[in-house]
Amino acid sequence: MTGPQIFVTVVLAAVIVLIYSRKLTAPVIFISAAAVLTIGSVITPAEALAGFANDAIAVMLMLIILSEIMRKTGFLEWIFERKMNISGSYRTFLSQMMPFVAGSSAFMNNTPIVAMMIPFVGDWGKKHGIPASKLLIPLSWAAILGGTVTLIGTSTNMIVNSLVVGSGHTELPILAFAPVGLMLLTGGMLYIILFAWRLLPARKNPSESFAESPREYVTNLILQPGSSLVGKTVEEAKLRNIKGLFLVEIIREERAIAPVSPSEELHAGDELVLAGITSAVAELAGTYRGLKPTPGFELPDHEKLEVIEVVVSSRSTLMGMMVRDTDFRGRYNAAILAVHRQGEKLGGKIGEIRLRPGDLLLLVTGGDFGKRVAGSDDLFVISMIREIHNINLKKSVFILVASFSCIVLSILGLVPLFKSLLALLAVFLISGILSLPELKRSLNMNLLVIAAFALAVGRAVDVTGLGALFSDTVVHIFEPLGTVGVLAAVYIVTNLLADFITTAAAASIVFPFAASAAVSLGIDGTPFFLAVAYGAAANFITPIGYQTNLMVYGPGGYRFKDFMKAGLPLKIICAIIAIGGLALVYGL
Repeated sequence: MTGPQIFVTVVLAAVIVLIYSRKLTAPVIFISAAAVLTIGSVITPAEALAGFANDAIAVMLMLIILSEIMRKTGFLEWIFERKMNISGSYRTFLSQMMPFVAGSSAFMNNTPIVAMMIPFVGDWGKKHGIPASKLLIPLSWAAILGGTVTLIGTSTNMIVNSLVVGSGHTELPILAFAPVGLMLLTGGMLYIILFAWRLLPARKNPSESFAESPREYVTNLILQPGSSLVGKTVEEAKLRNIKGLFLVEIIREERAIAPVSPSEELHAGDELVLAGITSAVAELAGTYRGLKPTPGFELPDHEKLEVIEVVVSSRSTLMGMMVRDTDFRGRYNAAILAVHRQGEKLGGKIGEIRLRPGDLLLLVTGGDFGKRVAGSDDLFVISMIREIHNINLKKSVFILVASFSCIVLSILGLVPLFKSLLALLAVFLISGILSLPELKRSLNMNLLVIAAFALAVGRAVDVTGLGALFSDTVVHIFEPLGTVGVLAAVYIVTNLLADFITTAAAASIVFPFAASAAVSLGIDGTPFFLAVAYGAAANFITPIGYQTNLMVYGPGGYRFKDFMKAGLPLKIICAIIAIGGLALVYGL
């Protein structure tokens, strides 16, 4: 090895050790590596900064911004929660949830998909007595597997694409990942649904030790004309089947109907008086369309609403006021959904209840509720119960149709993805769908820095000849196993590195060697590029290697060994499918 090659090898080893130790963040490590390589005259300043002019990196950032816009509409969650016939059976639920998450993850960044689904999946588990630890690992793994299907499914795939472009090759088509990616998705989901569910622990989330007491709230909701519930009986409307909720009475034209028979037919304008525990009332607010608070208590006009539990303070100016006279919408941009009073059974019209100190209120709040209540002595916030998405259907459909049109135009080769996405973001900014502050918040600067300076590190590997030297050695060692053996080595090295450092870092470090190996073998580099992407993505045995695993680690109450126990067989299955699938598809 020459001096420059030894120098670059030491830098790469330091990058791996530092990322694994978690003493510095990945962006800081890659910036430092690029700085050291530039100061050591291994690469020029222009080569160190070339990644910031890489089209593929710009596309990656724009797609992440687009994913965040689509997530904020709540449209996908609305489809899953409202339009799918969600089963009460554990394994059937997995077979419904996982394809939905995987399909969404194939075209959206998987991190916001998982963030969106964690509360819903957790709520389903609570309702059906299934621990979150039985649900959240399958959620994360479905997102990972779905991300392997397309170029835009995960940031790791897009980083690999930026490395492909940076090394002088033609960028990968969006569907280049699909043939083997679909094999991985199918094989992975079958394993989870048929076998892995037995290996997942039934463990309580640590926060459940602070589970809510069974507080009973009373709420009034008006059945709106045109609601799908009009004309149905109470039983057909499933108002008697919500766990923890009881229909106390129906007020119809100032006449109270109580007790309510299951065969009682619901009419437009009926005022339903319901009582139930906190979670059940919050669930009702988010689930049943066509049921709205009584007049004077309209929901805030925001796409994302929250159900928040507050207590009326002893110094509150609301004390002694009837609920209907509090002007909650004007004061706090919130609507009173329900009231609880310790030691007293409340009934009748919620608007006629006079508030007392210590009363608990369930509020449906808009985005600025926190600012309005800050510093007030009227209310103290106890907890956020759940989110509700108040869908603007036309706006959401426009966003989704426009976004997927960009992708389709790129797939058909009519318009480059960079141009269509840039034009779309301009339209969103001009129309007010996206604001500049939101654009700034959506930019993932950490990912940009990693991707850009990973290209600099890869350039150092290339210009010193280290990549060619390493690949020649690997080819020589695995030559008895043929091209497939070399491909397997690339996949396995990437896969093992990704378990202990980040997926982006693993892909960035291995890619230049994989590209050199393809050159040494004299074949098209595409299967080797894809092997790096699949190897980095198939991250199932640790919670630290992939961001979605880390996201579910705490909420699921998992231990480190839980990922190893259920994930090792899946890791082996994916290795066999990825290596065999690439060999089959590319005729290796």
